[in-house]
Amino acid sequence: MKWTWLPALLLIFVAGCVAKPQARPAAKDLRDIDIGLKDGYRASIVAEGLNNPSFITFRPGDGALTIVDSGNGRVVVAEGDTLKPVVEGMHTEYWKTLEDGTKAFKVGPLAALWRDTDHLLVTDAGVGDGDETVQTWQISTSGPEHNVISARTNPIGPTTDDPKDKGEGNLTGMAMMPDGDTFYVCGQGSDAKTWVLKGSVKDNKLETAFSADDNGIDVNSPMQALAWRGNLLVIYSGAGGKPDGLAVEWDLKTGKPAHQWKLTGLVDPMGIAPLPGSINEFAVVDNNWALTGVNAGKLAVVTLQSDKTEAKVDVIASYLHGPVNCAFGPDKRLYIACLGEAYDSDKGLVVAVDGFSK
Repeated sequence: MKWTWLPALLLIFVAGCVAKPQARPAAKDLRDIDIGLKDGYRASIVAEGLNNPSFITFRPGDGALTIVDSGNGRVVVAEGDTLKPVVEGMHTEYWKTLEDGTKAFKVGPLAALWRDTDHLLVTDAGVGDGDETVQTWQISTSGPEHNVISARTNPIGPTTDDPKDKGEGNLTGMAMMPDGDTFYVCGQGSDAKTWVLKGSVKDNKLETAFSADDNGIDVNSPMQALAWRGNLLVIYSGAGGKPDGLAVEWDLKTGKPAHQWKLTGLVDPMGIAPLPGSINEFAVVDNNWALTGVNAGKLAVVTLQSDKTEAKVDVIASYLHGPVNCAFGPDKRLYIACLGEAYDSDKGLVVAVDGFSK
């Protein structure tokens, strides 16, 4: 008697025992952290020892966590439990002077995006307003000391007659569009006129694109831009310490707001990332800004509906230390850049949150 069915049965059994491949973590967990998460979520520290970290992105190919370590004037990549610089020695400056004369809040580069594994776009935000550019760094396999600036955009000067308007500065919240050439970056220059800027990688050009002030929007401080349903979604933090945050969908064809949503329940939303597999749900981090120290911030799931003018806000964590930016990694964890217990120090960290993929 021939057991002709046995090989096929064994093949089915073996195939059923083979685990499905999992996306590798973008960074190694160092230890768990309690941030007041709802049940079903877990948070861990994946990077620390940073100075005012400002932006999260991921290297193409291996998906490695890439962090803009702003106060240290550099960009680093997490490899195992080590942070390795890919860009160093960028300009830094102190953003404010306190009443007692103390220089406060050191900023350097504020956003970075990989164009490919060999080129990294970085905002040169550690210089004066009106002088900032977006630099393209060519990354060498020989080490960071061999990495060079291969191109840079023009700066954006004053756009009003206000003497306080020195031009666009503190360029942050950069987003690349699907064409791989066009990018948008949020300007934090003069409050006399708020701008989201448009850039071209091919032409190394930067120009003004969307003005909240020109469209009757009195909430300033655009913080993060995202490509969304053929348009551009921008989150505005508004005045520090005031609950006036706003999400605006900008129509790329008309240059006008297509829709706006109030972010009720959040004080200073600064980072937004689309939930994996969702069309209108986003993770949003609320910095709860204060210049005199770091307040407890929030993490929320925000739902934007076209028939509403107020977003649905579900707070899922209540005491992050100064979250400023977030992004989902290839492992579908949310990575959050936080100032830590104190800004202008080595207390900055990145927290990874599991639980969004049910």
